[in-house]
Amino acid sequence: MVFFFLLGLCLVQPVWARSGLDFLQLPFGARGAALAEAGVALPDEDALSANPAALQSAARTLGLSHSEWVQDIRHEYLSMFWGHNHQILGLAFQFSHTGQLEHRTGPSAEPLGEFGVYEGALNLAWAGSWNQRLRLGLNLKLLRQSIYTATATGAALDLGMLLQLRSGLRLGAALRQLGRMHKLDQVATPLPRTLAAGLAYTGLPHLLLSSEVRRTDRHTTLHLGTEWEATSQLLLRGGYQSADGRGLALGLGLRRETWTLDYAFVPLVADLGAAHRLSLHLHRRAAL
Repeated sequence: MVFFFLLGLCLVQPVWARSGLDFLQLPFGARGAALAEAGVALPDEDALSANPAALQSAARTLGLSHSEWVQDIRHEYLSMFWGHNHQILGLAFQFSHTGQLEHRTGPSAEPLGEFGVYEGALNLAWAGSWNQRLRLGLNLKLLRQSIYTATATGAALDLGMLLQLRSGLRLGAALRQLGRMHKLDQVATPLPRTLAAGLAYTGLPHLLLSSEVRRTDRHTTLHLGTEWEATSQLLLRGGYQSADGRGLALGLGLRRETWTLDYAFVPLVADLGAAHRLSLHLHRRAAL
């Protein structure tokens, strides 16, 4: 089963056109952002953006996340997951928005007005165990895009696998954004189709190491992240990625029995400032 999945990833030869809807490539939560998006092999409550097979949940989980990006772009996330680690169902909503963009039809001293750009995705996800070592997952996305007065809809599918190679070592792979958008005015926006594979290692005391290699329409990028459990309730994170506009990433997490709070700080290159992300997860664990 694993062989055929990896073979499919290798044989897929998409037409790499310049894509849009970049918010689909960003992690849902602050933990993934602080680990420089090295999450394809890392089980997590917000793994849906990296690998649907890596979803994990404590009976019921509610997640909220807010991101402040460059040029007043903001991202909002709401997620709900049910089940246990053998089988999980999920529902998640992503929303990217920015406003107060100047509207012009040609060179002019004053703009004709202002407009906004709004992009969103409704995610319907499933993750389950194939056997004791292998987990599979899929995520169906219903997409909507709005720029000025033009709107478009579309759909996409993510496929993922997570394999326990040995104690403390996992291999993850995912094929994301398989789908298309309808025309926005006259041209359809290509989706950011992505191939990703990586490893996560938890065999060291209080330390997690994660890596990912990702191929998109624009380039191949490397993502490296680490998480140190300073105390039972405090986790410190950092990472590096070779993606355009981003390099280092830092963050921390506060973990309690019924909730976790995560923060990520991602400096952007070329004097673009920095991105900030804050996530809150509320847990309701199954009764014993």
